[in-house]
Amino acid sequence: MIAEGISFIPLSLNNYSYNPYYDLKLLFQLIRIYSTNQFTVVYHYTTKPNIYGSFASFFARIEKTVAITTGQGQLFSFKSMIVSKIVNLLYRVACKLSTETWFLNTDDYQKFIDNKIINTHSTVRILPSEGINTSKFRALYKKRKTPITRFLFAGRLLGQKGIVHFVEAAKQIKRLNKNVRFEILGFIDPKNPDSVSYTQIKNWQNLGIIKYLGSTEDVRPFIDRADCVILPSFYKEGISRVLLEAASMSTPLITTDNTGCKELVINNITGFICAKKSTSSLILAIQKFLDLDSIERLKMGQNGRDYIKTQFDINKIISIYYRSLDSISQIDSVNRASNNVMISSKD
Repeated sequence: MIAEGISFIPLSLNNYSYNPYYDLKLLFQLIRIYSTNQFTVVYHYTTKPNIYGSFASFFARIEKTVAITTGQGQLFSFKSMIVSKIVNLLYRVACKLSTETWFLNTDDYQKFIDNKIINTHSTVRILPSEGINTSKFRALYKKRKTPITRFLFAGRLLGQKGIVHFVEAAKQIKRLNKNVRFEILGFIDPKNPDSVSYTQIKNWQNLGIIKYLGSTEDVRPFIDRADCVILPSFYKEGISRVLLEAASMSTPLITTDNTGCKELVINNITGFICAKKSTSSLILAIQKFLDLDSIERLKMGQNGRDYIKTQFDINKIISIYYRSLDSISQIDSVNRASNNVMISSKD
């Protein structure tokens, strides 16, 4: 990004800490950065930046800010009632300080209404997603039905992403069908208490249930080799990134009826939707896919790409940002040209 002429300012942020010291440190960092730079518009993403960034913008007298909720995450799942109430209160104030609040799906918007974080009079936009560059994420090779069918789980290796259900389904499917491979791609986050350990992954691999592919900065070759991408998530998604990428690459999907996942699949047309937290439902969906012939699989993949291009292409999302900049800050067409790299670089 620096090579493209974008200024980068490092920020110390601890996502998993509830320690007030670190949160105050983040707040003062942001106040200093905002006061020094006096940005015209600030877009905040995810819970802590939305909360403390909105406060910092207020203290630094930044005129226009947008709080973008990219998924609920743990927002409404804190074990401590006190922590939950404090976070809800802080978020409520932050949304009042923000010019607009954006969501990636209607379920998250409704949850904020139900929890009185925002109200029906708040200025809200609902984006179809964060967008996908369909020119970059496209099939490299035409998929053909081979003797081996590969299913890929890609993403953070969290329990709530459904990785245990994926492994259990793999175990049972492989008892009946030897011509299948179940592969896992993603990084292990030891700081997250919901993360699967490397020892567990290694154990599953030693038992011959899955193959662990490690982590990567470019998911495309792995998706391209897969016949189907599976994400049995019950995590509070915004819009699943890996499902966007896979569908854009003409790869059929299997996922749950979970917010942020179900929006990306037309059931039986671009993939299959199964029940959350149900290994038996996941197995049934996998078996349905295995019963498809090569032409039906190709058609399902193509349907998925057509759907993504129509609904979730990055250019649609960029146009929303342009309209936002026009309405919020009246940035003229000359400034817009200089902002193009900054906005499109998000993909």
